[in-house]
Amino acid sequence: MVDINERLGRFIKSISLQEIKPTTFHSNALAQMPAPGSQLQLAWTQSLAEGDPVSASEDTKVFRPKYNFTVSFQESLIFTQESIFVLVFQVNDPATFDELWADEELRKIFIEKQLLKTMWPLLRQHVQDGMCRLGMSPVALPWLL
Repeated sequence: MVDINERLGRFIKSISLQEIKPTTFHSNALAQMPAPGSQLQLAWTQSLAEGDPVSASEDTKVFRPKYNFTVSFQESLIFTQESIFVLVFQVNDPATFDELWADEELRKIFIEKQLLKTMWPLLRQHVQDGMCRLGMSPVALPWLL
């Protein structure tokens, strides 16, 4: 079997990101922020909508990832946020896309690594904006490696 990095490279070349559009942005302040320097716990999840990617046309695939973030202090929730986006990809090579999307290992890596790394700068800003809009001191999410 061909190396996963080679397969992922072929897959990424078969698509082009056309658009990223936020559709939902919901933040909740649940408690006061603790004193500066307090040890906060950050958590997040990423999930895709049922049936993703959706075929918008023969050469267009749409992903609808949802991100949930929580900020806690001493196991008590302080802040939650849900952000949902639409990502539109042009499929440059439908045969390659279909062949490689059928590969469960590749799908998992693309969703858990590539999509998350693509979205992370926007998500970091969304969380900071959400906290600021609620009058909270923003927390910077860490860099992803």
